[in-house]
Amino acid sequence: MIRVALIDDHPIFRSGVRGLLGETAGIEVVGEASDGRHALDLIQRTLPDVVVMDITMTGMSGLAVARALRDTGSEVHVIFLTVNEDLAFVDEALTAGAQGYVLKRSAGTSLLEAIEAVASGGRYVDAEMRATPAPADRTEAGPPAPHPCEEGGLTGREREVLRLIALGMTMKEVSLTMSISVASVDTYKIRGCKKLGLRSRASIVRYALGQGWLETENRRPASDRPPSLM
Repeated sequence: MIRVALIDDHPIFRSGVRGLLGETAGIEVVGEASDGRHALDLIQRTLPDVVVMDITMTGMSGLAVARALRDTGSEVHVIFLTVNEDLAFVDEALTAGAQGYVLKRSAGTSLLEAIEAVASGGRYVDAEMRATPAPADRTEAGPPAPHPCEEGGLTGREREVLRLIALGMTMKEVSLTMSISVASVDTYKIRGCKKLGLRSRASIVRYALGQGWLETENRRPASDRPPSLM
């Protein structure tokens, strides 16, 4: 019996995955959590063999959870079940300690295979991601991406808009999250991309990963934090 824990902040999607796994012989769902903050506690309490987890979650990203498990020597196997289709995320996920990467739209056909593969000590990457050309084989118009250590003179809001876009949010979702208009989101995106020389969502994602913006989703830019009282 393969013991599985589900970590995803979308209850309807999580329910569907639970139903899929519940109908499969040899797999038992031993616990669920809706965000990264509760994931580590759940894993410690239920001791699953496999964790099926989203990358983009409130509080603590899936990448941060995977790194924490890796750093503590946990033997649990991590599968990211995500909408993120950029190869940069695959590389980052495997580096963080994950053994599997499955697209949410492929869950019905690939997730069970992935669980069996990683539970047996192997790795599994969604077939559609394996078929995508490697980053080195793709060319992109425009200037090269800025050095990872540079912030490019971004304002706090420009940085946050780009970070949320890198997390996979739509313009409307960024608007609601930041309580600003969609037009303002578009303006901050254009300004930020111009400063950094970024010309596509893929380049935004790669830059965000290089800056470590996606490790903790609730972290705000230093310029937006209130001044210290000490």
